[in-house]
Amino acid sequence: MIRRPPEATQGPALEGWSYGRVHAAACWLALRRWVWRWAVFAAVAVLVATGGAGVDTALGVAKALAAWAALPLARGAAAGGVWAPLAVLGCAGVGLALLASVRQRLWPTAWREAERALPLAPRATRLSDLRIVALASLPWAGLQGLGLLAWLAQSPPWLGGRAGAVVAAGLAALALMLGGGVLMQQARRRGSQPRWAGLATGGSAAGALRSRPWALRSRVLLLWPLGRGVAPRSARHALATAGAGGLLMAAAAWRPAWAPAWLGLQALLVLAEVARAQALAALELRPLLAACAALPLSQRAWGWRLDAAAATPALAGVAGLAAVVLGTAPAVHAPVLAAWAGWLVLAVALVLRVPLADAALQSARWLFLLVVAVALGSEVLP
Repeated sequence: MIRRPPEATQGPALEGWSYGRVHAAACWLALRRWVWRWAVFAAVAVLVATGGAGVDTALGVAKALAAWAALPLARGAAAGGVWAPLAVLGCAGVGLALLASVRQRLWPTAWREAERALPLAPRATRLSDLRIVALASLPWAGLQGLGLLAWLAQSPPWLGGRAGAVVAAGLAALALMLGGGVLMQQARRRGSQPRWAGLATGGSAAGALRSRPWALRSRVLLLWPLGRGVAPRSARHALATAGAGGLLMAAAAWRPAWAPAWLGLQALLVLAEVARAQALAALELRPLLAACAALPLSQRAWGWRLDAAAATPALAGVAGLAAVVLGTAPAVHAPVLAAWAGWLVLAVALVLRVPLADAALQSARWLFLLVVAVALGSEVLP
């Protein structure tokens, strides 16, 4: 229970919910809308994949998806040798990446100072984190479990009677995912002090803002925060976006005949990356404007700069992938490729400049933009 230590209690003991119950209730409130939105995406994806053919077909598609998702782990575990630990680490790494994408919903950083003021036992926070991480791991763990069961039931020749090794690999990957998720949450609880924390209190950056009016532009309010620790998540997201774009360009150069698949995947990544970049910019960069209230900054111009910062890495990937496809594919419908790129630019502008408060409308618009982009990408090759 959350209560004062006996030696610090000066009145009646403070009793209430346990920390785990408070943590679970807050996480449920944060996750509810997110889960509903992605449930809508999953339902529409199943309907599109099955063409409305019925429940049996939908179950078959779900089983095939699970089998393909678990194939690297099953093949690596069956092969043995160095491939088994690599497969386990890869499966656990994907799970940890998924947990990292929802880490703010699992434990908001705004709780850090409040929790430090409470007499919470480390064991209580670790157990609470383990329960929340286990709950958040269910989708990926369930998908991997169903896939492994499907391969064990089929018993393909490459399995070679190594069913026990496959099961052990699945359990090891799950344990690594849970352990890594708890360590991630504990590290986030400890936190760190930004290296450029003196913006509003007289640091060197604040002095530059006051002494050089020409520097009140992107270099100081966008590039410096990204590079000096004020907006670490935005910086990491921009690097990850650039890395994903580079991987897709390399994949397109490796398999030019699969250009429609690379273009469709790029469209999916662009919509997801831009929405996430906008949310991170609102959390980490927009408060800088309040810290510079005495400076002659335009709210409208600042909003445009934030949107440009959110869109630039993703749109650079779009331009790079289009150039690689145009240069490597044997025959390309250039006007269709240009329409694909232009549609994604329009989609990014809608996501950034025309926000929708209703989650259902936002999901419907997101799916419409994605379906059109995938349709255009599928027509790029003759």
